[in-house]
Amino acid sequence: MTGENNADKISGIEITPTDVEAILDLARTVGILQNYINDETAHGIARLISTVLKITNTIMSTDLVDVMERGLQDSALDKALLDPPKIGLAGLLKQTQDEDFQKGMGIMVELIKSLGRATKDI
Repeated sequence: MTGENNADKISGIEITPTDVEAILDLARTVGILQNYINDETAHGIARLISTVLKITNTIMSTDLVDVMERGLQDSALDKALLDPPKIGLAGLLKQTQDEDFQKGMGIMVELIKSLGRATKDI
């Protein structure tokens, strides 16, 4: 092997000009991030992550996740997503006779009421 070939290979991995450019782009990105992130930004990110984790913890401690998961896996939903039914006011009123619709609306109403109650603290 010549010295030039050894310079182009590290531990048997060939480094191409494209690889060098990608590494330089990564280094530039890190430099931009270092200039952007200061104490205020870090605290803002920490507050955001803390809020997301609190919401996630709250949701995970209810049955909401299980209900949503089962609902999203319903084959009728798959069919409706591929070919959404057109429902007018009369169709909506007809749906109020369906027990599943009534339960779903009941959950949505309670969620909306809970959100309303939560605004009293703001």
